[in-house]
Amino acid sequence: MSEKTTNDMLKVKTILIIVLVIITLGIAWKYYKKYRDQEKLKIGEISLTPQKEIKSFDDLVYVFKNGLKLKGFVQIRNFSGQDYSLNQISIDSYSPETEKLIAEQTNILQSDIVLKAKQSTIIPLEYNVDIINALSLFKESKVIPADYTVWKIITHPLQAYKDIKLSNLKMKLKGFIQAEGINMPVDELNYLYG
Repeated sequence: MSEKTTNDMLKVKTILIIVLVIITLGIAWKYYKKYRDQEKLKIGEISLTPQKEIKSFDDLVYVFKNGLKLKGFVQIRNFSGQDYSLNQISIDSYSPETEKLIAEQTNILQSDIVLKAKQSTIIPLEYNVDIINALSLFKESKVIPADYTVWKIITHPLQAYKDIKLSNLKMKLKGFIQAEGINMPVDELNYLYG
């Protein structure tokens, strides 16, 4: 090989290395800006309500026959100038005092969710609380007296309905939301009728 060919190859290699370094620095800068702005991702309001309101004794019997179905949302506020892709959301419901698992999130997010810059994003939540866990949740929240059983509620409906304090019904939501490697913990007490 001639000296000119060797010099040309050396120049091409140098240019390729410089281009790769510039591309790598550009990608690194993009990730640095996202991680620098991670404090600007905040969890806003979390709301959860029963699908069937308990307005009568029949509604209460329905809950103890079919379980408690809950729907709501979590709001994520993005105060940064960057968009973030939501990777994972895992928020389960627990009893308020003993933190016993009551229900896992039942809706699986099918599509990609983008947390747009300088906007709030609402993400739906759904839960199904089975009969046993519903009774346990009602007792621990002091909605019904601790000595009540499903049988006692059915055999003494008028007394049971008089003793109900729905405004006490609450559950703890715990878990996390992950967007592009940034974890936002969730640990919030939520009143269902309040």
